[in-house]
Amino acid sequence: MTNTINTFEQKRIDNLNWSGVSELSELIQNDLQTKQKTPLFYLHNESINNYEDDIYFVNNSDETLSFVAPYELMKRDLDCPEVVAAEPSERDISLTYTDILPKQGVRIDRQHIIYDSDYLNQIIIYTMSRASKEMWGIWRLNVCEKGMFSSSYPLLWEEGTKPSHVVSAEKLNDPKDRPILPCVLPIRQQLYQQWAEHYDHASASLMRSITDMIYRYDFGIVGCYYNDTWDEYSSEAEQIANRLIQGDADSADEVLAMMTRVYDVSFGAGYTRIPMDVAERIYGLWLNHKSNANK
Repeated sequence: MTNTINTFEQKRIDNLNWSGVSELSELIQNDLQTKQKTPLFYLHNESINNYEDDIYFVNNSDETLSFVAPYELMKRDLDCPEVVAAEPSERDISLTYTDILPKQGVRIDRQHIIYDSDYLNQIIIYTMSRASKEMWGIWRLNVCEKGMFSSSYPLLWEEGTKPSHVVSAEKLNDPKDRPILPCVLPIRQQLYQQWAEHYDHASASLMRSITDMIYRYDFGIVGCYYNDTWDEYSSEAEQIANRLIQGDADSADEVLAMMTRVYDVSFGAGYTRIPMDVAERIYGLWLNHKSNANK
């Protein structure tokens, strides 16, 4: 897509209405008309001049979306899959929208009739829906086109099914696949800096990664993932990291026992059930920490 790193700014358009007519192929248009489907989300183009269009993500639902992020959120550390990298670029930050109203479009990209028409172009969008039990979760929408994206381009049907032309529309409710959400990145960075100043950067990275794991798996008395409270269990993560650093652990079973003791003190014995999968992944984080410390 057209490089707009230095000039692209946020922009919103209110009261956009789905016409039911798309500029997609005739086959897809017939499919739309036959089944009378309505998209929950779709792409809309606004012409800038004879050569360029701005591309908008349109919230066609009846709910206010907490965020729209038109870039890849779920990036993993190649050396340690348990670690989720969550430091977006400045351009990513500038393209992150919050509180997207019903029938509102937010500008997410720009395309050029000459520069983009001969290339394979991709748009990845993350958002959250709370519209219903079936829709509840983080959605990753992936579309790819040879050439330009047409206007009135459906991304997800209102019942949660994927249009045939969309590469993928995934609801990421499995904890291991959940990204770190944009709304918690400021407090995440703030706590990392506090830990780094009090301990060191290696210890702070371990504490942050353990908090990420607890946040994504969302276990405990207070659910933190969908409530935008990444720091809900940060003090427990700090204690767990310190116990690992001071006392070591030789297995996931030892990590589970250690975590259980920490949570029993914080919330009362037996109130918090820690999944074994979490203990195994935190053990992996600990092994990665030790390996880096010995380099």
